[in-house]
Amino acid sequence: MNKTLADFHVVLVGCGRMGSALISGAVKAGVLKGERLSCVDVDTDKADALCKSLGAKTELPGAVPRLFVIAVKPNQVRRAMTSFSFTNDDVVLSLAAGLRVQDIEEAIGSGPRVVRCMPNTPALVGAGITGVHFGHAKVDAIEELLHAVGEVVVLKKESEFDGLTAISGSGPAYVFTAIEALADGGVLVGLDRTTAVTLAIHTIIGAGKLAQESDQHTAALKDAVASPGGTTIAGLSALEDAGFRAALISAVKASAERSRELSAES
Repeated sequence: MNKTLADFHVVLVGCGRMGSALISGAVKAGVLKGERLSCVDVDTDKADALCKSLGAKTELPGAVPRLFVIAVKPNQVRRAMTSFSFTNDDVVLSLAAGLRVQDIEEAIGSGPRVVRCMPNTPALVGAGITGVHFGHAKVDAIEELLHAVGEVVVLKKESEFDGLTAISGSGPAYVFTAIEALADGGVLVGLDRTTAVTLAIHTIIGAGKLAQESDQHTAALKDAVASPGGTTIAGLSALEDAGFRAALISAVKASAERSRELSAES
C-alpha cells in the first residue's frame, strides 16, 4: 500500500504513554498534522488533554481513509474495537504486545488491513526502535509514523516478534539494571552517587553510538579498550567469572519463551 501518512486521518485509540509518545513524536517531526488526528480514550480527560496539546480532535472523521493506532492494553483491545465501524479503506496498527494479527482481525471483523508493531520505551524520547510486520506488502504511511520516534525494523515473519520482544522490548530494562549496577560499583569504590550515575549513563550511550557508527565488530571494539594486563581486561575477566554473557543470553531466551506463552494465551 503506497499511501502516505497524509492520505489518512489518524485515530489514536488509547492515550497512554506509548501511544501518546508515538503520536506526539509524529506531530513534532512534522509528518502528522493535528487536523488529521483524533485521540480517543475511556478516560476522556486524558484524551481531551492530548488533543488540546496536539491540536487534534476528539471526534472521528467522516468518510476518509483512517489509520487506527491501537495503543490500549492487550486485554482491552477486543472491547475497544467494538466501538468503531471499519471500512476496507482503513488500516489498523496494533501496538498490543502478544496479540497476533489474527487476534486483531477476529476482534474487528473483515475489512481493514491489520499491521502489528512493537515499539520500545526509548520511543518516549525519540530514540526507540520499532519492529513491524506488514504481512505481504508494506504500508508506507506506517513506516512514516514509526520513524518519527526512532528506527524501524521490518520483520519477515510474525513469529519474529518473540525475539524482538526479548531484545528491544525487554532490553531497556536490562540496560537500566546495568546502569544501576555500574553506578553501585562506582559508589562502592568511592564515587558519589550523582557522578557514578552520570558516568554509567553516558558510558552506555557513548558505547552504543560507537557500536552503531563503527564498521568494526563489537569484539574488535571491546579489544581496543582492553590493554594487556590493564584495568579493562581485569574487569572483563570478572564479568566472565560471574557469567555475564550467559546471563544476558538466558534473559533473552526467557523473555522470548514468555512472549510465546502470552501469544498462545491471547
